[in-house]
Amino acid sequence: MPRLDRRAAPALFNAYLQPERSGRRSRRDRAEDAQAIAQDYLQYMRSDYEQRRSHGRRSWRDLYPAYAFALTTHYADWPRGADDTDGELAEHWEQMRGQSRLGWPQARAVVEDAWLALDHMPAAAVHGLLQ
Repeated sequence: MPRLDRRAAPALFNAYLQPERSGRRSRRDRAEDAQAIAQDYLQYMRSDYEQRRSHGRRSWRDLYPAYAFALTTHYADWPRGADDTDGELAEHWEQMRGQSRLGWPQARAVVEDAWLALDHMPAAAVHGLLQ
């Protein structure tokens, strides 16, 4: 199994990265954000957080560890879709989740969505989040 030798930069786990709550946004603003998602992982996290917060009332403290976990496991080329791998991912999640209240079944959905976004981003789009 791949090892998680590389950790996300501490800034990725910093609660101060919490996005500002935005007011009503125009369709054009949302379209520009969607275009930026494919270019920048930080923008992806903020945009995804806004969507999840509006639908499930998840806090940034619950979600940002899942985004960081997705980044580190994606970088490590962790195999996807295998039952035995899912158990190992769950164990690693328990070690890395910090203050997140998400269990692995909840975090898995966030991680899988982030993996898909990362699959379509150029390597430079993570802006040095992995050191």
